[in-house]
Amino acid sequence: MTQTTRTEPTRRPPTAVRVAAGLLILVAAVAAALGLLEAFNVRPERAVVGIGSTILLVAYAVGLIIVARGLLRLRSWSRGPAVATQVVQLPVAYSFLGGATTWVGVVLGLVSITTIVCLVLPSSTRALVPHLLNRSD
Repeated sequence: MTQTTRTEPTRRPPTAVRVAAGLLILVAAVAAALGLLEAFNVRPERAVVGIGSTILLVAYAVGLIIVARGLLRLRSWSRGPAVATQVVQLPVAYSFLGGATTWVGVVLGLVSITTIVCLVLPSSTRALVPHLLNRSD
């Protein structure tokens, strides 16, 4: 007797969701690179700070990659963490404004705003939380 498994038809994520996931992966790559740079520049007099920063940056990068993968697979759980990380990132971007780091703040802010907008567009909502749209209240 042959057993067949029923699989859900594969849906392709809307462009907005793919853009948001790509931006999360980009931020994750930068965070991982900064974490690795920090790891190789740990000085004995600030070992705890250096190791702690490395762990936080790499963990943040891994988390963002997991969330981006969830977005690309259209998992509804991934939308909340994706938006939340970008909302938290906005004040971080603001802290870079002024002086030589202004460009960092502008780029980080634009990435955050673009990601949030991509995830709240109607096409993204339909793809990521279709059960909310099919309710009859």
